[in-house]
Amino acid sequence: MAESRMTEVASELLRLSKVNRLKWEKSIRKNEYRVVFPDVAFSIAKDHDMGYCQLNLIDDSGQVIESIRIELPNILDLLDEESEHSPSDIETIYDLAEVYVKDAGITKALEVLRQE
Repeated sequence: MAESRMTEVASELLRLSKVNRLKWEKSIRKNEYRVVFPDVAFSIAKDHDMGYCQLNLIDDSGQVIESIRIELPNILDLLDEESEHSPSDIETIYDLAEVYVKDAGITKALEVLRQE
């Protein structure tokens, strides 16, 4: 039951991320991004070494209350021409969060430089 609800959460985060409605920020952890709301937060992390991508639901005290993890394909699967890999919603959320954070950083840098 919890996994299906987290899948629904992932779908909503994906929908909102695609239209830039979420203000993703870099987490203190490597390869992790987060978005914070008044009573809840989400983090999305990708670990290539361990081969997974994980979405966490975090309560207002900072505790992970639910998560969903997907296994990433290994490099040999990606190199196999017959293998068809399409990113999962969770991978796509991670990629969109990463792009958002990078774009926000570039925008801030340009604003600073243009004020000089």
